[in-house]
Amino acid sequence: MPRVVDHDERRILIARVVDDLVYERGVQAVTIREIASRVGYSTTVVSHYFSSKLDMLVFTHQQARLKVEALIEAAIIDKRPLVETLEQLLPLTEERWRDWHTWFAFWGMTPAEPDVTREWREGTSNAHSLFVRLIEQAQAAGQLANAIDSASAATQIQIFVNGIASLVSQHRAEWPPERQKALLRSLLQSTFALS
Repeated sequence: MPRVVDHDERRILIARVVDDLVYERGVQAVTIREIASRVGYSTTVVSHYFSSKLDMLVFTHQQARLKVEALIEAAIIDKRPLVETLEQLLPLTEERWRDWHTWFAFWGMTPAEPDVTREWREGTSNAHSLFVRLIEQAQAAGQLANAIDSASAATQIQIFVNGIASLVSQHRAEWPPERQKALLRSLLQSTFALS
């Protein structure tokens, strides 16, 4: 009896290979032929799961985004402190650095592509909604003043996290984990008087 193929599993496997290639050689190195060679499938099989290079890159970006969204969702459910949760988003570890590398590579793609624009909007919107929930939870726990507008604060926090990651991407050796965390804490303290 032939083995049942899990289509989602294969798409995720291909996305991991795309992520590796982007990390090693950049977006320009991603081709269906190169991915097929690395994953051990024919180009026809890869093309069955992804119609184009753009399709593979969008899905790969989405996988990295969903992983981090799940991390934030778990922190909300577990009622983890705001600072601890935000620190987990920074490129402090190799795994998180790879996620940021994937996002930054994707940010360089053309916004004229509807799939790119849609993924950017969804990622930004989902992150903002999750940050609003984190802030409201921090307010309920007494970590942040109730007078702080959660929507505005969520935007500021997105800027803080994205900005720190951007600095790390430019000079990684100059931004060890403790320096990243210290800057984040300083920004949160000076902006929100975090308790």
